[in-house]
Amino acid sequence: MTPVSRCLRKVDYLSAVPDSTAASRVDAALDELEQAYRRPSERIVALETVLQEVSRNRRTGSTPFGWFIRGSVERRQEKLARSA
Repeated sequence: MTPVSRCLRKVDYLSAVPDSTAASRVDAALDELEQAYRRPSERIVALETVLQEVSRNRRTGSTPFGWFIRGSVERRQEKLARSA
């Protein structure tokens, strides 16, 4: 299973978890995804893939959880783009 697939599975699972730790667990999943890739450009592409899949998902795309994911991913991409 690719790092992106693993991250998407975790995010999908966390979208259904009514738990206060979901935000920190999403951050951990995104951290793990970033650590799987060496170059910032690879990380940006992987994060974009997660972003696109979450946006397409009917269950999470236009929910507060989906907005949280989008914001988290976009912040990470901007940070990576500045450091590259």
